[in-house]
Amino acid sequence: MDGDGEPESVGQPEEVSPEGQPEEAGAEEASAGAERPEEEAVAYLDELPEPLLLRVLAELPAAQLVQACRLVCLRWKELVDGAPLWLLKCQQEGLVPEGGAEDERDHWQQFYFLSKRRRNLLRNPCGEEDLEGWCDVEHGGDGWRVEDLPGDCGVEFIHDESVKKYFASSFEWCRKAQVVDLQAEGYWEELLDTTQPAIVAKDWYSGRSDAGCLYELTVKLLSEHEDVLAEFSSGQVAVPPDSDDEGWIQISHTFTDYGPGVRFVRFEHGGQDSVYWKGWFGARVTNSSVWVEP
Repeated sequence: MDGDGEPESVGQPEEVSPEGQPEEAGAEEASAGAERPEEEAVAYLDELPEPLLLRVLAELPAAQLVQACRLVCLRWKELVDGAPLWLLKCQQEGLVPEGGAEDERDHWQQFYFLSKRRRNLLRNPCGEEDLEGWCDVEHGGDGWRVEDLPGDCGVEFIHDESVKKYFASSFEWCRKAQVVDLQAEGYWEELLDTTQPAIVAKDWYSGRSDAGCLYELTVKLLSEHEDVLAEFSSGQVAVPPDSDDEGWIQISHTFTDYGPGVRFVRFEHGGQDSVYWKGWFGARVTNSSVWVEP
């Protein structure tokens, strides 16, 4: 049988004489009986056509495919490392449309894992938990305050009906930040250093209709030792009262080809009013996000 180093060594009871060693013959029979089901299972899987074997493997959890199935034999390793299996899993789990062409993407395995992990990596982006999750909080003037949408002299956030609150800044600069540990979020070193998936930072800001304000966003990609490897800064953006851009304005930046070594993302934004009125007439921010895209 294929895969068995010594197929002829399996016991053959018809050739054993009664005067021989019946105990040894019995042991050989028992051993052969125990090995046959396992051998038959391996042989059965080896004989499956590749499309059918791919469908069998695609039903298994991704972690089991990589950590266990890949080690079974050379054929399974090639299947687990290949694009067709992961394209099939992506299609089965709705990550790509059925019938997606295999040649549209070289690394379907990486696409699968990145898609499954895709989420906003910032905590408490809309102020539902006050300032929980934010660090290096700078309370200029009367400091940050969380308010309910639309707020005084404000507008509703029509881009996502789940957003109910925002952070309001005051008459001196108010700033706050979050630092995302990419490895703690499930992105491993080889993926970050070799694939260098796109890292997207987004923020929404708005002013009041009765007062102008200033807004600023700075996003940095940091190394293990927090050296700055890439940086984006919006600079100070002036929002006049009764701006032509009525409502909420989105700002976004995508980091690509940023080189090896990125381990953290530092997201910092802030605002203040431009009329120096006591209270919370400065820039409003909400629905901030950091994404690692497939």
